[in-house]
Amino acid sequence: MLVDTETHPPVPPELVSPVISKPKFAIFPLIIGFSVVIFVAAAIAVVYYQAKLSMAPSPSSSPSPTPSAMALASLEPSMEPSSTPTSTPIPSLKPPVISSPTPTPILRPTLDIRFGNPSASVKQTIDEGTGDGRVINREYTSIQAGQFDEVSAIWSPRVTVCYHLVSNEKVSGKDIKFSMSLDDKIVVEDNLGGYDQLEAGRIYDWCHDVTNDLGKHTAKLLLNPDKSLTENNYLNDLARLEWENLADNVAPNFTLIGPNDEGVAGTCLFPQFISDNVTPYADLKIEQKIDSADWIKFDGDRYCFIGLAGESHTYISRITDARGNANQQNKTFVLY
Repeated sequence: MLVDTETHPPVPPELVSPVISKPKFAIFPLIIGFSVVIFVAAAIAVVYYQAKLSMAPSPSSSPSPTPSAMALASLEPSMEPSSTPTSTPIPSLKPPVISSPTPTPILRPTLDIRFGNPSASVKQTIDEGTGDGRVINREYTSIQAGQFDEVSAIWSPRVTVCYHLVSNEKVSGKDIKFSMSLDDKIVVEDNLGGYDQLEAGRIYDWCHDVTNDLGKHTAKLLLNPDKSLTENNYLNDLARLEWENLADNVAPNFTLIGPNDEGVAGTCLFPQFISDNVTPYADLKIEQKIDSADWIKFDGDRYCFIGLAGESHTYISRITDARGNANQQNKTFVLY
């Protein structure tokens, strides 16, 4: 086919841009690199954590101010064997020491019992036998030397020692022990439990009947003998009291009656109104003596002389009590 080159100019050839292919992204090497970074970081973390564990202190053994219920339960021994095996604790780890609260100490009284002034007294109590129950008290303090006259046994005389005590603080009576000795022999060991409480500053008495035996006696009261209470003053724990029971030294009393002219009976004399302050009548020794004869027992109600008028005679009457005190009276007369 023919082409008309004159009418239609030739078409220049079309410019064709060269095709540049885009570079492809390499994802596989990226994944490998990221994995390497993570692995290294993990290794570093493991090494750091192990180093931290090796540097951490062992569990503290100091007491916990507020022990937990779980810790207390773990320390409490089981009353029954468990059927479920429990894990054995690591031997190197000791359980924390749980300190129990310190008990509040019970304060014991500090004994400082001062014996009151006067510290003690000894008294004699008698019922004179009048039937009205009247009682006579004769009392001596430890400052004086007590002396008691002997009295009739039928009057039931009693000699009593009383100690007067003052405590420095409130204390239970049963906590104050004592021992009481008579003539260096312990006769009572007890406490002041008769008093529920001894209030500080008040005077309390402890009394005990002792002895009517004649002679000198000593009574001692020792407080807190076992030292179970703390004492402020060990010089103030002993009270000593001395007294003497005197033997009767009063002779019997009587009146010599006569001489009386009783006719055919003769001239008679006899002791009358006989009495003694201690010895009963039945125990009195009553004697008589005629002129120069020996003493004989008076066992009648009178003694009568029978003789010639104008004869002179002497009649002597003597009465002696149980302590040897004698009363002697005599009369000299002429027969009618």
